[in-house]
Amino acid sequence: MQRTLILPVAALLLLPALGCGKIAARADLKKGNSYYQQEQYSKALDAYQAGLERDPDATFAWRSLGLSALALYRPGDDNPKNVSYATTAIDAFEKYLADYPDDEKVSDYLMSTYVNAKKYDDALAFIDRRIQEKPAEATKLQRAKVNIMTQAGRLDQAFKLADGLQGQEKAQTLYSIGVSAWDKVFHQGETLDYDGRSKLVDMGMDAIKKALDIKPDYFEAMVYYGLLYRQKAALETDPAKRLEDEQIASDWQQKAIALRKKSEPAKAPANT
Repeated sequence: MQRTLILPVAALLLLPALGCGKIAARADLKKGNSYYQQEQYSKALDAYQAGLERDPDATFAWRSLGLSALALYRPGDDNPKNVSYATTAIDAFEKYLADYPDDEKVSDYLMSTYVNAKKYDDALAFIDRRIQEKPAEATKLQRAKVNIMTQAGRLDQAFKLADGLQGQEKAQTLYSIGVSAWDKVFHQGETLDYDGRSKLVDMGMDAIKKALDIKPDYFEAMVYYGLLYRQKAALETDPAKRLEDEQIASDWQQKAIALRKKSEPAKAPANT
């Protein structure tokens, strides 16, 4: 005789509730997609949040929620509501990557959001985790780490890490460090003491010189090498050495100009 399975009343009530919850969640997520396509990001964010609250297993939707929050976020604006968008985007991208760790675009979104929100330590910790998870991408990630340290103003650490890079990537990274050192001395020099300015100038020159050793025809590096020599001259107390540094700065400026002229296409002769 066929037996009929009898479920407890509580289970019978729970089954349709679960089904309805997932259906309602999908409706919310679909609504979120529609709002996102219409660039109504605030409404999209609310819809995605509602959908995930109804169905926490729909972890794929964290990507869309993060992108909605990111679309609303304005870097540099310290308004609490704006800051909350960055926090929401970071949280969403982290949750999405927990289930979809191979999504490189979302990894990039997360890192850029960390940096724009000035959460540099979190960005560096994330890169360290990714290096452990994806050792084949260690070189790319190390360059990202150096760039983040440079943006954070941790130029000493960035300079040391840059030595681990190779070729053109190393030249470009060292150039960026040199530019950051010049920028800090030129724009924030009044907040630094003599030793602090001297240290930055020396490090910037060292970084640019190494970039030029790798790529001798690096026009932009030549320009900044000259600019750093001008900062060195400004710090010099010996008039003779100051003049020497100013002459070297001028020489590098002329080298850069000559290189630029050499690389320009020859002009066709004018019709007579």
